[in-house]
Amino acid sequence: MSGWRGWFRQRRTDELALIDADITEFGEELARHVFVPTGQDSDALVLADYERALDAYERAKRDFVGDRDHQDAEDVLRALEEGRHALACAEARASGRPLPARRPLCFFDPRHGPATTEIRWSPPEGAARLVDVCAADGVRLREGLPPIATGRPSVVTGVPAPHAHRTDHPAHGAPRAAPGQGAHRRPYRIWPPGTPAAQRAEGTGDSRFELVRPDASTPVILVVRLDAVGSAELFGHESLLGHEGRRNLLKRGASGRRAVVPLPPDGHASVRLGIETRGSWRAWLHAPDHVPEIESKLRSKGSYVFRYSGGPATIRVDQRGGGTFWLEELTDGFAPGQRLITGKGTCNGESRLNGPALIHVRSSGDWNATLTGRTQPKVS
Repeated sequence: MSGWRGWFRQRRTDELALIDADITEFGEELARHVFVPTGQDSDALVLADYERALDAYERAKRDFVGDRDHQDAEDVLRALEEGRHALACAEARASGRPLPARRPLCFFDPRHGPATTEIRWSPPEGAARLVDVCAADGVRLREGLPPIATGRPSVVTGVPAPHAHRTDHPAHGAPRAAPGQGAHRRPYRIWPPGTPAAQRAEGTGDSRFELVRPDASTPVILVVRLDAVGSAELFGHESLLGHEGRRNLLKRGASGRRAVVPLPPDGHASVRLGIETRGSWRAWLHAPDHVPEIESKLRSKGSYVFRYSGGPATIRVDQRGGGTFWLEELTDGFAPGQRLITGKGTCNGESRLNGPALIHVRSSGDWNATLTGRTQPKVS
């Protein structure tokens, strides 16, 4: 028995040594990169990509401290992948070449490398979902075999389906996060545990970067937090953001320093952001199943998204200060739905909820929401 234990300990040590060497190699690659301004408009984007690569390198080093095996180091591997892609983007922009495509790392093990296909997979006693997998795991799953070198048993419920559309919705039966597994006492202060590195970013000062959507065909919530006065803009398709293809999330000089923005699916694999601030910032894509739920009262400041899962009830909202206030339901696709309450400045209002719903608050002030007359949802 001791021999087996020693073998496993040695295996973990070897795996960590390889990851440590990978971090060192990427650091040396960054050191060899020389940024030479050309006077072109692309200089700012090249520099932003290079800074994103540096941030990913620093995050990988920081996250590696205390790791005991390769599973602990998954966030390190994803940070390195993000950094290498950012550096490749910088080099492509500098030379006038098209930006390299980016695929997430294999869902089952980031050591397998970038994913090459999307396949429907069912975790034990869980609902089927689309996951990005490497070519080898794609073949094994289609043949009914488990993925390579992981303890995750699999049930294949279909063939690769890159254009499949998920219809589950947090307000209509999607699983809720269990305590200690993504639930937050202070939602939207930091990304939920387990958020992939490709879906989150942090830094200090001005930056332009991309967050990779978990699935281009499903909605997601974007959260941006600034620790100092600044601004944040969302860049994307003109059909969603207006004729300039951009949308102000946070304005410089405004009181709000946090934006919680529901994003409908737009067919794009990533979300592009620009931040201008002298302080530190964080941004991430917040999974719908980690959205906080209102029980009887909820208090916050600024924009917010929350869930209600009960039966018919009356909701009352009071805002202190701030500008325009909107309380609206979201559709399954995260598009604006029924407007429930509107106001401006110090105001209040109430409306009726007919049952489970996902609610979006648009505000820059302090507000309180209270439920009354709540009933349990009918069981069909």
